[in-house]
Amino acid sequence: MSTPFRLFSLPFVPLKQVLDNFGPQGIIILSLCSQKSKSITISSRGLSKNVQLLLMHSDTAYLADENTTIWEARDIQAVRGSPLPTLSSGQFRGVQYKMDEELLVTFWEDELSGLIEIGSYAREIFNQDIYVSIQGKHADDRRRLTKWTVATQKSIEYLEYYDHGKTLDEDLNYMLENVKCTGYLELYARPSENYRPAKPLVFNLDELKIIDSFWIKQEDLLAMNCMSVILRYSKLTSQDFNVFLKHWMTGGCSELENLCVFVDEPIDFEVVLHGVEFTEKGEDVERIYVDEEESHYTIRGGFDIKRPEDNITATIRDGSEDRRRFWMSVWPDYAGNSY
Repeated sequence: MSTPFRLFSLPFVPLKQVLDNFGPQGIIILSLCSQKSKSITISSRGLSKNVQLLLMHSDTAYLADENTTIWEARDIQAVRGSPLPTLSSGQFRGVQYKMDEELLVTFWEDELSGLIEIGSYAREIFNQDIYVSIQGKHADDRRRLTKWTVATQKSIEYLEYYDHGKTLDEDLNYMLENVKCTGYLELYARPSENYRPAKPLVFNLDELKIIDSFWIKQEDLLAMNCMSVILRYSKLTSQDFNVFLKHWMTGGCSELENLCVFVDEPIDFEVVLHGVEFTEKGEDVERIYVDEEESHYTIRGGFDIKRPEDNITATIRDGSEDRRRFWMSVWPDYAGNSY
């Protein structure tokens, strides 16, 4: 009969080395063994906890890090009557589970309630806020997860919000007003045709992506002081872009590096550039632009404009490839390349 290995009898340094090799999945599983193991995993620091966590609710509900799914929540109906073991410690006592290779799967009467419990527990164990992706099919589920995010995190660095149906105006208002996103926001919502935000929009982000942006008006665009902005299905006009360029040239949206807007109507560059000093480049002039995702784009020709206060240059693509896309790139690019 083998002798049990007393992990917690190890001195601090060897114990830390062991925990560093557990990985985030191992840290979670260890924390569920007993109250003592939970306390040790909370107080530990090291490689296994130096990860960025994401809580995802879509067709599946799970906690993941940058590389793999760690913990999944499933509806208990799928295993009703099956002789599965149960967790034996703390708040999860009595919750049925199984191991799918290295993936911990727990079963819940309400899948989203389970996911929220998992998210709260992960924040406690890893001593950090987590990224959230809200993509559930039901409005009530999206609303609950949004409210949990607001209640547990003063701000959130990364948020995805997807509503593939019709979005209630009040739900979008709540999300825009209460979720304090600081880094990355990807938004796919379809409010009513005449929707306007209840309060003026102010975006100060690294990246902003709005998939169905028909409701974004000129004043909203001028309030997007983000490094990267991508808007799809936009109803912005050539006149709106003209106003934006003049706003940028006088110091507005000074953080902008890349703006790409897909519009319904072809862009009239005479209107866009009216009253704006620019230099037109010939189609034989090619420049490589590296964006925030390290993708490389070849810019052929285009219109260069310069902001007088700091001599920062931006290039407006000339629309030869797609006249329904307004694309403005600010130099130097993300790789430090100058125009």
